[in-house]
Amino acid sequence: MRSGRRRPARLTALLVAVIGVLALAVAAGVAVRSARSSHLAADGSSGDRFTPLTRALVFRGDVGTRPVAVPVAGRAGVAPAADAVVVDVRVTAPTDDGWVRVTPAGQDAPVATQRVTAGTTVTGLATVRLVHGRLQVALSDGSASVSVIVSGAYTSAAQGSTYQPVDTTRAFRGTVGTHPVRVPVADGVTVPRGATAVVLEATVVHPTAPGSLRVGPAGRTNRIGVQQFTRGAVAANAVVAQLDDGALSVAVSAGSATVTLDVLGAYARSDSGAVFTPITAVRAYTGTTTGAATQIQLAGGAGVPGDATAVLVTASLERSGPAGALRVAPYGRDDGGVALAFTAGRAVAGLVPVALRQASVQAVASGGAATLHLDVAGYFTDGSAPSGLGNDVSWPQCHGALPAGQAFAVIGVNDGSGTTTNPCLAAQLAWARDSAGGAAQPRAALYVNTANPGRHVPGGGWPTSNVDPEGARVTSVYGVCTPGSDGVACSYMDGWDIAVRDVVDRGVSHPAAYRWWLDVETGATWRDPATNVAVLDGMTDAFAARGIAVGLYSTGYQWGIISGGTTPNSALASAPSWIATGETPLARAKEACAGPGLVDGGVAMVQYVVGGVASGLDFDWSCR
Repeated sequence: MRSGRRRPARLTALLVAVIGVLALAVAAGVAVRSARSSHLAADGSSGDRFTPLTRALVFRGDVGTRPVAVPVAGRAGVAPAADAVVVDVRVTAPTDDGWVRVTPAGQDAPVATQRVTAGTTVTGLATVRLVHGRLQVALSDGSASVSVIVSGAYTSAAQGSTYQPVDTTRAFRGTVGTHPVRVPVADGVTVPRGATAVVLEATVVHPTAPGSLRVGPAGRTNRIGVQQFTRGAVAANAVVAQLDDGALSVAVSAGSATVTLDVLGAYARSDSGAVFTPITAVRAYTGTTTGAATQIQLAGGAGVPGDATAVLVTASLERSGPAGALRVAPYGRDDGGVALAFTAGRAVAGLVPVALRQASVQAVASGGAATLHLDVAGYFTDGSAPSGLGNDVSWPQCHGALPAGQAFAVIGVNDGSGTTTNPCLAAQLAWARDSAGGAAQPRAALYVNTANPGRHVPGGGWPTSNVDPEGARVTSVYGVCTPGSDGVACSYMDGWDIAVRDVVDRGVSHPAAYRWWLDVETGATWRDPATNVAVLDGMTDAFAARGIAVGLYSTGYQWGIISGGTTPNSALASAPSWIATGETPLARAKEACAGPGLVDGGVAMVQYVVGGVASGLDFDWSCR
């Protein structure tokens, strides 16, 4: 187990899969950060607000595989102190198939912004963090003429707009020609009156001529396309559109087409919306998606805190099968997010602004299985995310990134066995104490390894009396431990002694300020149920003697093997349970909250792992 416990055998297969993805997240510079309030970004700042801008060209030139830096801050209405910008990237006459990559200046992350097909013009939306006021653009293969058009900027200025994801709402569907059609959007219900901009899913079908879709503020001339299409083909992507008096305009550059505009979110000058934190794009997920919904947890990994309410991701799909569409949407919803249309045998990529549900999104690709990549460019926080999501970490995370925005955290005291100390215990416990809170669980708790090796334990240390390491004589319902015995009396004292050393020797200040969970797994050394339970009773009573509350971590299967149904003779009989559910979605893990506890104290929280989580950490949900 990555957290330092021995993972149950049925969970170990996940480790190999997630370690490689974890390396990507760490290599991309993911930091240990916390989001503590409704308008705090992960780095403790006030977060960024959005300012829509009249679309303006900031770069046009030939681009190859070598990145070209593009100064943006201080130009075309972009504030000199802008942290990120929204841009449309148009690639014209590419010489090769491949990808266009728009990233912060100096950051060569192998992520995708838009799929490029040789000889075909394509336009895609991107949100990119600025470094020293610049971004950079490059192609994965060949060369092309590239145009970068800015349409908005994120800054820390208080007068900017916050973001509110909304349930997908149809704003317009109809035939559009070259004459702009006015589309009222700010109805005061889904989109607030006074909204400055909206995020749309724009779909074009049955175009009579090749051209581009033009979306902009109502009443203004707009000759810059936000989407390219060919005659008779379907095109769909995300669009950020500025509003004028609550409305926008839509037209095509040539011919006519049926256009659909669905609202996914709105920007407004309000303190109740979400602020944005841009990050250097990091690949958060790679996996197979099919016609069935695939849950992909993003909050809690890849630089996205656990309390994020929405994310900006670039979805790219690689397949060799028939034409179809990819939809990335909030988990459990068939609408929302953006559908990206693709032709047979062709890859597709596009920016998807999507709200998170249960910390996750879902992906569905029609037409069979395909390989999906998700690259995260930033996230939104507003304090309204479910507060029951936490993490548990230990010595394996000593040199890696820790999650951000967790409601609570449980820290491993030991370095893989009950007689050792986690070398990062102090630092990780300080991180845990800075958890956001808001769950029924305390911000910080501890867990300790348990085992029952008997008197032949390597290195000695098996008790020979009822005197503990501090010289105190212990009275036990199991009787008196005598030299050479490894029955229940000495097993009880072994558990007592281990707990005393955990409290005294591990360097935890004010140990009674935390709940200490007993980690009980079959991967450790155990003997028979009677002596096994005696060890755990000894640990529980030793903790209780020092004013420390305990809990029990295991699976029902493992607890049954180790305890054999033996009833504890200590406070452990009424202790809360922390149930490990393995590699499963959060929704399925939460079902264990209503199930039986390991003992009579009920289920306090559940632990789960999602294969697509970039950090490879254990996640925990507070049941009460």
